[in-house]
Amino acid sequence: MITPMRLLLPLIVPLILCALPSQAITSFGSSCGAQATVLEGYGAPIPGATVEFVVRDGAANAAHLLMLGFSSTNWNGTPLPWVVPPALGFAPGCSLLVAIDVSDVLLTNNAGIATLTLPLPSTLAGSFYLQTIGLPNSGPWYGTNALDLVVALSGTHPVMGTARRAGTNQPISGARITLFTPQLSTFLETRTDVNGAYSIAAPPGNFRLGCAARGFDYVENGLGVPAAGNQDFALQLETHGGQWDVIGNTLPETLDATDIAYLLPDGRIFYCHDTTDPILFDPVTGLKTFPASSATEQGCMHGTLLEDGRMILVGGQNGASPGSFTNATRRVKAWSGTSGWQNLPLLLNPTGRWYPGLARLRDGRLLVMGGGTAPSAVRTPTCEVYDPATDSWSWTGTMGQAVEFPPAALLHTGKVLRTWGDPELYDPPAGAWQPTGTFAAVDRGWPGHSDHSLCVLQDGTALVIGINTQSAGSQAAMAESYDPTTATWSPRSSPDLKRMQCEVVPLPDGRILVQGGDVQSEPTSEPQLFGVVKRTDLYDPQDDSWRRVNDTPRFREYHAVTLLLPDGRVATTGGTNIKFQNTPLSADIDAWSPPYLSRGVRPRIDNLSATVFSRGATIAFNVFPATLLTSAVLIGTGVTTHWVDGGVPRRLVLPTQQTGLSVTVTLPSDPDLLPVGHYLLFGMVDDIPSVASIVRVQ
Repeated sequence: MITPMRLLLPLIVPLILCALPSQAITSFGSSCGAQATVLEGYGAPIPGATVEFVVRDGAANAAHLLMLGFSSTNWNGTPLPWVVPPALGFAPGCSLLVAIDVSDVLLTNNAGIATLTLPLPSTLAGSFYLQTIGLPNSGPWYGTNALDLVVALSGTHPVMGTARRAGTNQPISGARITLFTPQLSTFLETRTDVNGAYSIAAPPGNFRLGCAARGFDYVENGLGVPAAGNQDFALQLETHGGQWDVIGNTLPETLDATDIAYLLPDGRIFYCHDTTDPILFDPVTGLKTFPASSATEQGCMHGTLLEDGRMILVGGQNGASPGSFTNATRRVKAWSGTSGWQNLPLLLNPTGRWYPGLARLRDGRLLVMGGGTAPSAVRTPTCEVYDPATDSWSWTGTMGQAVEFPPAALLHTGKVLRTWGDPELYDPPAGAWQPTGTFAAVDRGWPGHSDHSLCVLQDGTALVIGINTQSAGSQAAMAESYDPTTATWSPRSSPDLKRMQCEVVPLPDGRILVQGGDVQSEPTSEPQLFGVVKRTDLYDPQDDSWRRVNDTPRFREYHAVTLLLPDGRVATTGGTNIKFQNTPLSADIDAWSPPYLSRGVRPRIDNLSATVFSRGATIAFNVFPATLLTSAVLIGTGVTTHWVDGGVPRRLVLPTQQTGLSVTVTLPSDPDLLPVGHYLLFGMVDDIPSVASIVRVQ
């Protein structure tokens, strides 16, 4: 009988060899079978330390027998290596390379990878040998290479080198250097100095050595310690385009013109169109469920998450004639997973609001503005405020211009900026609107649909992205910023392909994803479908620069709904019926993994002190592994319909205090800076985010 490795290894009588070689994990022999599966060993083989074993390129979701033996020359009288007869079910050319004295069964994942983390007893020393046999669900069994594991006492060894910009001698200071094992049982971290130099005292063993610096591609290599010579890095300017993957679908629904998407407090996404046929989708597992539909239709509505976690859906049009846009409705609904659908008090405007604007105020009240009205879609300049505390609506000041579906957001000043038409500011205490600075590109196609999306940046300025070049001209900038202190707009830089009505998503690293968009009839050499392109860019407001990343897998127009997820990816679906031209439809949900997800070891938030906080409160948590956070970032959860986000318009960079693994973050006390609502809390190491925890500010 072969005893499981986890049970027997701690009880092995120490094997002390008189002439024990230096500790090491070395590979010998070769794999067999079509899989070419590899067994890798990592960590410091020192008594009391932890080593890791990784099976790579195995059959997916298959059992793999990890064998440990005390000999690589003999097993129960059989000389090793022993060529295994194919009649026993093995692929041709397979050999048993190690004795089978202790074993464990590992199960590979969908990518054919399996891992085992093994603590070594403090009294253990000696030479041991490991090999894996793959037991796929179909096809012949196969073997891997073997590992010679030598466990012995040792001190540390220096790992040193420099980080420089490739092709130059320019040092990169502040680069993050990490030495680690895949499962992070060993993790060491340091920074390069002003000369680009670093040094780490590392135990002997096999590790990964990574170098990350913002603006450069990440580099990672395998490393055996003691290392021969310097471990230098030559970093290229960042070229990583991210990666698109299909993570699920919305079938039996294919979302289009009247869809909306909410990121819920539990991390799932709520999709629906017309408030009917909803879908709850888990972006982590890909599983979906189907809550009940509401009793009445609301297309082209607006929405957000209330402080208590309920969704609210405001206005729109009923389903009598959805293509006419003349049957605006006064309906308002709420939904939550516990209470289902609820009818809330009707809007006060007697002719309803189709395509209304919406902005959250500091205390969680909602400003609803403009929109088309029944019976002929005439726009209204009237506005009203919903108070969740009293579940009631009240009239407030009228805008100077009648608009529909205007981007709007609460600024750090406490005023609401509305950007479609002639930009205006709303003062909540006064309940009044006033004009503010005009765009540098004045003619953007008003009174049609807005050409841009609106973001509020960390420094309190506002940013619009998107330009109707047919109205504004080909020289108009695709981005403009608004300074509340001077009430002026300034053009920013543009990518080499200008377009309007893009999907715009602020990311935790401070950059902004600008996905797709419409070039209208402007000539372009890029693939386009009725003017809609797959082009995707990253915009960095800090240095006013654009970088192209990988295009979306399919054409999606402004009816797409796109959200930042807690794990740092961006999910998008809908909008494939391009300009109602019966173009190929897709129900797929695509997710883009930004480059920051391929930049080495990510921090992890553990033991969060709570999930509900008041302004000015302190958030406490632990970080894993023992990495030093550079900041925490709060980003408001998103609610998107068309190209407008009704979520919390905030990305706040907060300082952290850290002692060992313990981290604290103090929330701002200014209610205009931190309006009530739900936020994604990311722990950051430079531009590398943790998986976020969703917290509520009350």
